[in-house]
Amino acid sequence: MRRHGKTAMGRLLWQGTALGALAIAGAAGAQDAPVTLDEVVIEGSSPSAFVAKRARGAAKTDTRLVETPQAVNVVSTREIETRGARTVAQALRYTPGLHPEPNGYDIRYDWLYVRGFNAYGTSWLNGLVLPGDPSNYATPSVNPYALERVEVIKGPASVLYGRSEPGGLVNQVMKRPEDAARREVELGLTSFGGAQFGYDFTGPLSDQFSYRIVGQVRDNGTQVDTERDRQFMLAPSLTWRPGDATELTLYAYYQKDDPKNFNPRFYPAVGTLIRNPLGQIPRDIHLGDPALNQFNRSFRAVGYEFSHELNDTWTLRQNLRYGKARQDMLLVLVNPAFAYGAPGTVLNRASAISDDYVTSFAVDSQIEGRFATGAVEHRILAGIDHVRADSSTNFGNGVAGVPPLDYRDPVYGTVGIPVPAVTRSALQEQRQTGLYVQDQLRYGNWIGTLGLRHDWSRIETRDRMSDARYANKDSQTSVRAGVTYLMDSGLAPYASYSTGFLPLLGLDASGEPFEAQKTRQFEIGMKYEPRDGRGLIALSLYDLTVRNALTPSAENPLLNVQSGKQRVRGAEVEAKYVLDPEWTLAAAYAYSDSKVLRSGREGEEGREMLTLPRHQLTLWADYSPAAVPGLRLSAGLRAMSDYQTDVSYNPDLRIPGRGLVDIAAAYELGEVRPEWQGAAVQLNVTNLFDRTYVSHCRNATGGSCNYGAAREATLSVKYRW
Repeated sequence: MRRHGKTAMGRLLWQGTALGALAIAGAAGAQDAPVTLDEVVIEGSSPSAFVAKRARGAAKTDTRLVETPQAVNVVSTREIETRGARTVAQALRYTPGLHPEPNGYDIRYDWLYVRGFNAYGTSWLNGLVLPGDPSNYATPSVNPYALERVEVIKGPASVLYGRSEPGGLVNQVMKRPEDAARREVELGLTSFGGAQFGYDFTGPLSDQFSYRIVGQVRDNGTQVDTERDRQFMLAPSLTWRPGDATELTLYAYYQKDDPKNFNPRFYPAVGTLIRNPLGQIPRDIHLGDPALNQFNRSFRAVGYEFSHELNDTWTLRQNLRYGKARQDMLLVLVNPAFAYGAPGTVLNRASAISDDYVTSFAVDSQIEGRFATGAVEHRILAGIDHVRADSSTNFGNGVAGVPPLDYRDPVYGTVGIPVPAVTRSALQEQRQTGLYVQDQLRYGNWIGTLGLRHDWSRIETRDRMSDARYANKDSQTSVRAGVTYLMDSGLAPYASYSTGFLPLLGLDASGEPFEAQKTRQFEIGMKYEPRDGRGLIALSLYDLTVRNALTPSAENPLLNVQSGKQRVRGAEVEAKYVLDPEWTLAAAYAYSDSKVLRSGREGEEGREMLTLPRHQLTLWADYSPAAVPGLRLSAGLRAMSDYQTDVSYNPDLRIPGRGLVDIAAAYELGEVRPEWQGAAVQLNVTNLFDRTYVSHCRNATGGSCNYGAAREATLSVKYRW
């Protein structure tokens, strides 16, 4: 069996990066698009350091982060590039209060937990909800090479976005056309073998039109034997500015994921988290079978963003997008319920089939006004948004005809494996309309933020197997109130209160449709933006409570009721600072004290919430030595304490804490020869010391665990002109 990292490519990359390892310290800079992020340039720094100062997602207006009365984290293009992230989850590895890869290494999806709550299937792109469903395998992931930045808005966000997860909202913002011509091509290689090629062209077409086209194709090896991560992405956009007051941007996005020999991430606890005396299960073993192996997913989206200034006071905007993702899967995996027939190294396996799609049509129409009433300045935002979303699922699994696998001596493709029958088939149609209004008031150094919204939501479900039909209808009002005081020193203390809701699917134990889950949060904090603009430091303390949560019925544990209640109290701090032309530092820490207040599941009440570490710490440093122009050295540490993922709270399945080290080195080749100006080479190594760890284990008997990402080195060559 091949062992990754021992190939000639792997040895070359490893030896090259080992020479450049740094001591771990603080922070990556961030280069962002000039429309929404102020850039801080320190003369003589190579590369220049950047700190995000604004984000539109938190208020749907162009608002400074220091004036926003809640925790907001922004990961920019520069940070994504510096850390060599190939997924949004990887880009968010250094964000406080966010568990970016709770399901371990997975090339298909961006599994994210925000302040302890699962955000899979509920994320946003350009301020509009993406197609997605927590129970649907077609839910898309967006290639971060197409993104300008990722915004994480902490806490309930329903007052502006309607349905949202309790812990927060992840908004991905695509790259947009620029007025200045700029072109970029990039070739990347990895220590697992394979390559990827990307391009990003933008600039003016005429006085009124500008364009951008971003694309990437990749065919990379992974840490699993014979598996290939294959993807094609294309993101064109066109901006029309007929005058100073009007702007229209048309955009499209296409992504095709076609991994070859995909390996389902289902490992048993014994042999991974729990020691097997006969030998541990290698991270690189393929547990599927070529006799039944198929996974395809495509995502298409088209939309526009329009704005028009009626006069000096009022501006109209409308954002609209339609998107659809399809997926078909036919796989062999370790039996999720019973992995071992008897103690040993032979694993029982099962087959699985799915054929899913998700769609969304979303439109958000707004009017923004700026005016004063006496000494009080107002920024009023009023809008109406509407979402039509469909989710179709077809799933089945079985064990008949699926041969077991000895992980010490795996043999594949020995027999034909029958396709399992579909055992679950459903269609869900969601309609949601929301009316909202927000006023950002300014009186001297005081800034108040008041928001009110009302939503009408209806989700109709049809069980295709039984032809049963039911509807979940909700009518919810959400509020937000916050106040910030801007001190002359740059300090800005704030306090806020917000509520949110999330519609739930299904019927309770008495056969009645579930009501929406409800959330409320209190938050206080302090932000600091120094007068010289070199950085931003934010501290937040919050109390988040969720009611109407699903929990097993005491009479019938196979059915759910809505008597569940959970609470998270925590503290988060994030600092990004340009110390001088040579050093940029970033640090983040999150403390989470969670508790299940009410539950129908035996042994759960009074316990911590699942998949939420009590402590998370990240540090990152960029060093651009003045003595070596064009060189940048980076290093980072990401650490978290232990946590539980098993609903029975089995102590043997508790996930140990871990600390992982990443490093990077980049060099501008124009410093060697003038004719190479614009060319650069970059080397990244994640999980530098190749620590083996398990990300989750959800039961002790079946294939319910997964390994985290192994060490990977990536080498990229980029040319800009």
